[in-house]
Amino acid sequence: MQKFYAILIILQILVQTTYALDPLYEYRYTLGPEILVPDALHVGAGFYTHYNQDGKAILNFQIGLTDEFEAGLKWLAGTNDSWIIAKDKPDQKYRKHSGHIIDVGAKVALKPHLTLQADVPIALNEDWDWGGVLSLTQWTGYAKNLSFLYEFRLGFGGAAGEESYVKPAVSFFPNFQIGQSFRVSVGTITSFSFENIQNDFMLDILPKVEAGLKWFRLTGEVSIGILSWEAKRYNRYAVFIVSDV
Repeated sequence: MQKFYAILIILQILVQTTYALDPLYEYRYTLGPEILVPDALHVGAGFYTHYNQDGKAILNFQIGLTDEFEAGLKWLAGTNDSWIIAKDKPDQKYRKHSGHIIDVGAKVALKPHLTLQADVPIALNEDWDWGGVLSLTQWTGYAKNLSFLYEFRLGFGGAAGEESYVKPAVSFFPNFQIGQSFRVSVGTITSFSFENIQNDFMLDILPKVEAGLKWFRLTGEVSIGILSWEAKRYNRYAVFIVSDV
C-alpha cells in the first residue's frame, strides 16, 4: 500500500509541474528528427503555434556535402508563447514578446543508418548563454512500409534552459508508409534536467502526417503534452513545406 501511495504522489508531482514540448526539440537545423540524406539541397519553410495567440515562422536550408556529411541552418522568428501566456502578469521575466533564433549545425554518418549531429542555437535579440546540442539518431527498417527512428540528445549551456547545465532528451518515432506518397508517424518525446527534474520533466506524443507531392513534401504535426493540466495552452500545431532542389 505504501508503494501505491508513493506512485500516486510521484504522478501528482509530475502532472503539476510539467508542460508540453521542451524548446530543446526546436534546437536543430532540420525541421525534425531525421538521418542524413546525402548529396541533396533541402529548402524548408513552416509555421507553428501553441494555440495561445503566439506564432513562429521557420525557414531552413540543409545540404549534403558528401555521402557522409551534411550542414545546415534554420531561422525561427515570432511571438514568444511564454509572453503570451503571462502577459497579464507583472512578472518582468516575460517583457520580451518576440524572439529570433538561428541554429547552425552539421551531421556526420557514423554508420549507414546512424548519425551524429551538432547544433549551435544563437538568440539574436535577447541575452543567451552559449550552448549547443548533440544528437545521436538511429534509423531501423523492419519492413517495406514500417521503420523506426530513435534519437538521443544532450543539450548544454543555454540550450539546456534556465537553471540547467545539461538536459537529456529521448525520442522514438515509428513511421508507417502508406502507398508511395503518404507517411504517418506517432512519436514519443521525453526530456528532463538533472538539476531540476521535478519542475522540468516533459513528455509529449507527436503525431505527424506527411504527403509527398510532385514538387514538395507537406507535413502537419501536433505535439500533445500528456502530463499537463493546461495542455491546450501549450500543445504545438505545426505545418511544414520541404522541397529537394
